[in-house]
Amino acid sequence: MSSKLKPEAKPPVLKGKEGEFTRILCKNNKATMDLAEDKVLEYMKSVNRPYGAVDVAANLKGAIPKATVQKILIALTEKDLLVQKIYGKTTFFVYNQSNIESVPASEITAIEAEQKTIDEENQAIASELKAAQSGTSWGTHAYNTHHLLLLQSF
Repeated sequence: MSSKLKPEAKPPVLKGKEGEFTRILCKNNKATMDLAEDKVLEYMKSVNRPYGAVDVAANLKGAIPKATVQKILIALTEKDLLVQKIYGKTTFFVYNQSNIESVPASEITAIEAEQKTIDEENQAIASELKAAQSGTSWGTHAYNTHHLLLLQSF
């Protein structure tokens, strides 16, 4: 028997639209479970819409196994980070909306005022553009073909 250690195999890298995901091995290891939990919570917060466990696992491109995703979603629900909605036999999870920061009313009024000034500037620029374009056109005395035929007959 040799005392050589086998080189550790690297987990497969899965490629998707969002970038590269490394498969997370969840074998009752606290560190990897925390990493997987963080990844699922981050995903649910970013999409902010209801998903089932199978959909979450599929959207993470197989980075976390489906059974583990189901356990993680239930654990996050128990921590009040997600809300669980049951429709018959189907269970959906959504990010807890009370954890999302709301915009103060004063900031909303400031944004609305800024939008109003920008709209007024756009209207002023549009009227200047219209005036500039009307000066370079044929003018209001453009003749149609009927008028041109009448002028040629004289």
